[in-house]
Amino acid sequence: MLINCGGDVTGEQGYDVFISYAHADNEVPHGSKAEMGWIGVLAANLNIGPNVLKKRIFIDYQLKPGDEFSDTLISKVRSSALLVIFLSQNYAKSAWCGKELEHFIQAHSANQEKPVDVFVVELFPYEELTGLPENIQNIRKHNIHAKFWYQPFDNSDPILAGYPTPNDNDDKVRIHYWNSLNALRNAMDAHLTEKADLPGNSVFSASPDKPSGVASPSVPKNWPSAPPDTGKKTSTSCTVLLADVTDDLEPKRNEIKLALEAEKFLVLPDGDCIGLSIEEFNSNFPRDLECSELFVQLLSPTVGRKAKGYPAPLPQLQFQLAREANKPILQWCEQLPPAGQITDPAHAKLFETEFLRVTNLNNFKTEIIERLRAERIKRDKAIAASSQPTRRWNKKIVFVDDLASTDDLRNVLRTTIKQHQYDIRAIPEAAPLGNNGLDVKEFLRPCLAGITVYTDPSKYMTAYSRLVFFLNQIAEAELPLVRWGVYLLDGDVASVFGIDSEDVVPVYEQDLASFLRGLSQ
Repeated sequence: MLINCGGDVTGEQGYDVFISYAHADNEVPHGSKAEMGWIGVLAANLNIGPNVLKKRIFIDYQLKPGDEFSDTLISKVRSSALLVIFLSQNYAKSAWCGKELEHFIQAHSANQEKPVDVFVVELFPYEELTGLPENIQNIRKHNIHAKFWYQPFDNSDPILAGYPTPNDNDDKVRIHYWNSLNALRNAMDAHLTEKADLPGNSVFSASPDKPSGVASPSVPKNWPSAPPDTGKKTSTSCTVLLADVTDDLEPKRNEIKLALEAEKFLVLPDGDCIGLSIEEFNSNFPRDLECSELFVQLLSPTVGRKAKGYPAPLPQLQFQLAREANKPILQWCEQLPPAGQITDPAHAKLFETEFLRVTNLNNFKTEIIERLRAERIKRDKAIAASSQPTRRWNKKIVFVDDLASTDDLRNVLRTTIKQHQYDIRAIPEAAPLGNNGLDVKEFLRPCLAGITVYTDPSKYMTAYSRLVFFLNQIAEAELPLVRWGVYLLDGDVASVFGIDSEDVVPVYEQDLASFLRGLSQ
């Protein structure tokens, strides 16, 4: 896989990466010794580094304002595996960039409100950009991104790290550039690798009745009523909510995140909260918080970013919500700020809590990991102690996957399930599945049954692919679920999803209570 600067791809296979950028952001400034523009250098560096995945990268240096958007270019952007957009005010105003983004989303995303396979590179703070199209706002809410801008303590304006070249910056800015580049490159390589080896791909097959690339699940015809005695020890996962940080702490936050993921802990959220509206934040953040065993926050004297419409900067707002939810909290700072350095009283109070650890980052990282290991051991012991069928498998837990539902219906269904004395398990929306993600087999193992909710036709592929994935996990691990229900407005499971099994049954509004009562019979 080699970088290509505008030539055609040999054969029918598309590019791994399509670079979408405003050409005004890639000009070489007069007086600079740079041989290429800032974006061109970064694109080339995406294929350089230890253990790097060599990618076929398309970046077009030839397009000029007024050029036509050709069918060839449309084909290139639609067939590429990933799109990397370099977000700036110039990008927001560019008709070219808007067309590239629109065509890519159409080709890759069943749900246009949650585009996939897009990486956002911020050249300047998102909250300072104006006139952003809706599709860019949707992407910034949900997709992996990297921030290359840097806010110096002695300057009110942010600067672009590594501009015009990495060597033309001081040590802090230069380190920020290389750390951000390394994190972006690793995330892209991991995403491409995961796309090449998606869960269930071993049974993927296209047919006239199903979309191309949709899995044909191996549904177990005789699901066991008791857990198999494999003699293997299982291990539960712990979830951490790692709070947003100021830009000077991004490298340290990433270091903590990587260390936790290496221990197989789930870290939420996947990105940050700055792209969310206040309504979306009030919905998403408490949900992630509820799923987490620990709230972790890194602090610096910088007050932090305040998104549009937010009542307070993110560090203050997230800490307040964690306190109100009575979550265990760990805070960190390298050293206490001198008296009077922080002019914002609310931010200064974050350094006065009983949760604060003033130490080096390695010590703090060790404390987090040891605490979560202890929690995992505690859970494993609880599972082992309840491993007898008469104790563990009489537990009334129902797994609910309702990403293809609506908020009103979601609340009604969950209330009904709880009224029938069932606990509910649900995977956080941002939680990655498959390799390096949540251990779904262990997440489903204690459940008596599962329910997929499908009432929003625009989310068909989301509901279908997740249903297929969960059924394959059940089949592979021989999990002791009694049955799986699919909540539908009309039709049946076979006609809607092409799955014909007496263990995967339709559930309608009037049948939910009967479905739940039938689980214990």
